[in-house]
Amino acid sequence: MRRTIAIALFAALAACGTSIDLSQNCSMNVAVNGGSPAAVSCVAVGASTPGIGNAVTIEMNGTLAGISAAQFSMTLPSAPAEGTYAAANVSSALGQVATTGGAYYSNVGTAGTFSVVLTSVSALSSNGQTAYFLHGTATVTLAGQAPAPGSATITATF
Repeated sequence: MRRTIAIALFAALAACGTSIDLSQNCSMNVAVNGGSPAAVSCVAVGASTPGIGNAVTIEMNGTLAGISAAQFSMTLPSAPAEGTYAAANVSSALGQVATTGGAYYSNVGTAGTFSVVLTSVSALSSNGQTAYFLHGTATVTLAGQAPAPGSATITATF
């Protein structure tokens, strides 16, 4: 849901015209249970909307053999800003990797670890909503949920 709102806001603001560079390059590597990382394109976006709050989402935006989903989102106590985010300074975080074979990795019910470093944040507002165009890196480790073994790791540069 957060991603849908952020993407809709991004599209609406892009249609209005702006001097902010709206191009977003994002690459993600996903490794499952100690396997070799596989590369895929991704989308990284931030948004601030009434009723939902402040969120950052990073999600694969392409196809990857053996992986049906890889994404991470975090809800922040304030608008996204340059800096490092981890469990101690976010309101909530949720990540998942799902394989086509049915294995599922997440931070639900387990600690999981993540670090998101935002090196550049540009904001564009319209009608009480703000889209954030982000640059930085993310590293997310998710625990296998029974019966999936081991862990999955997402690394992204955006």
